[in-house]
Amino acid sequence: MAVVEVGVESIRSVAKGHSLPLVYRLFFLLIEPISALVGAYYAFFRQSEYLQLTHAASAPHYVPRGTSIVLSQLANLYFLFAINEALVLRATSDLRVWKTVLFGLLIADLGHLYSVRQLGPQIYWSVSSWNAIDWGNIAFVYLGASLRIAFLADVDQFTGFQVNGPDTWLKFHKNEFQPKPFGDYDIDIKIECCGVCGSDVHTISGGWGEQHFPLAVGHEIVGKAIRVGPKVTLIKEGQRVGVGAQSYSCLDCRQCNNDNETYCKHQLDTYGAVWPDTGIVSQGGYSSHVRTHEHWVFPIPDALPSTVAAPMLCAGLTAYSPLVRNGCGPGKKVGIVGLGGIGHLGLLFAKALGAEVWAISRTHAKEADALKMGADGFLATSDKDWNVPHAMTFDLIVNTANSFEGFDLDAYLSLLDVHAKWVSVGLPEGDEGIKVRNQTFLSNGCFFGSSHLGSRKETLAMLQLAADKGIRTWVQEYPISDNNLAEVMTKLEKNDVKYRFCMTNYEDQFGA
Repeated sequence: MAVVEVGVESIRSVAKGHSLPLVYRLFFLLIEPISALVGAYYAFFRQSEYLQLTHAASAPHYVPRGTSIVLSQLANLYFLFAINEALVLRATSDLRVWKTVLFGLLIADLGHLYSVRQLGPQIYWSVSSWNAIDWGNIAFVYLGASLRIAFLADVDQFTGFQVNGPDTWLKFHKNEFQPKPFGDYDIDIKIECCGVCGSDVHTISGGWGEQHFPLAVGHEIVGKAIRVGPKVTLIKEGQRVGVGAQSYSCLDCRQCNNDNETYCKHQLDTYGAVWPDTGIVSQGGYSSHVRTHEHWVFPIPDALPSTVAAPMLCAGLTAYSPLVRNGCGPGKKVGIVGLGGIGHLGLLFAKALGAEVWAISRTHAKEADALKMGADGFLATSDKDWNVPHAMTFDLIVNTANSFEGFDLDAYLSLLDVHAKWVSVGLPEGDEGIKVRNQTFLSNGCFFGSSHLGSRKETLAMLQLAADKGIRTWVQEYPISDNNLAEVMTKLEKNDVKYRFCMTNYEDQFGA
């Protein structure tokens, strides 16, 4: 009986969202039940043949017809398939399958209890004169159940669209993969949608160097928390939540204790990182599920649609953190260089924070969009003397540009007031960069720096600000598939996006 109690709880704690392969479904749901029915038929209607088949002709003649033997037969059948079930059932979340197994366990337990009642405990210590195949079934049943639970706890399978390497970076393959072992503070999330970041293209195309392949990218994830660890306190099962570009830090160092966990020297990315002591490579959001420590899982406010919130978890946070850390607010003049995925969210957040905001781009092509987003002004660097009227008037400039080709740093920094700040967040490929000379800073004593993502505290504040102010990402939605991922990556590489892509319709590919 104890197995049933343990098993019922195990349904919720270890079942995962994948379909059972057809060959196993046919075997487990068709052939095994037929075998059990055949055994029960012989035990009930043809007892003498049943006893001969089991080499137990010496069984006590007073065994009640169709009771103990029938139930015991089902226990025997369960034992024969217990190891198979331990290996197979980890792949399904179909509760009908689990309930079938648990019902079989219940019958087996009842059968053995009835056997002891009718025949006495000697059936277990006098096996030489009784049905030897029946010996020890109770222990075997519990052993099989324990093995099944152990396998389920340690060997999970998620499914994702992976790329095999930079030579075939536009070919996505739907594969199963093993996530890191589930920890006390971990959360499993069934993914609903995922924003598409320039980092995804740089990673799978080889632009950022060698990576761990095969790899599913994507780190602007929104979905439903379907499993929470026993020590999780920040998230509840069933909550709509998000995960960004980082999924681990030590949470114990000086940086982590000062809300700078994104700068922890032990930080790990949501995809492409090797989990310590496992060798398992983390996989991203173009997948059925993601498993993440609770610190890096964020509740999504009800006022934010999922496809609006998703791009904020990387692009939005990358812009928001340097804005709030460097004084963006009322009375400040802030420049946003580059009007792409990060830049347009930087503009939206800077305006929501109360600053006077100017968009700075190469041409006037995006000026109308910038003004619709709330920009107070627009500067095109292709115009002659574009910087002169605004020299030394900006309190902060956040550079989101992803290319430094033809980049006149001196002209940009001339916009800054005395000791004002320039913060770069774009990450071009290869060795491309900016030549910095000390003379560049002498005229205004400006500061030059960078920023990386943001803290949990900043993420929660950003999402709430977006909900309160009605901020909406400019997003283009695509149903996730191998072909659509290839199309989106191609467009993103060509900067053909206004202004963020988001993959949707996950249930069509990964099931409910």
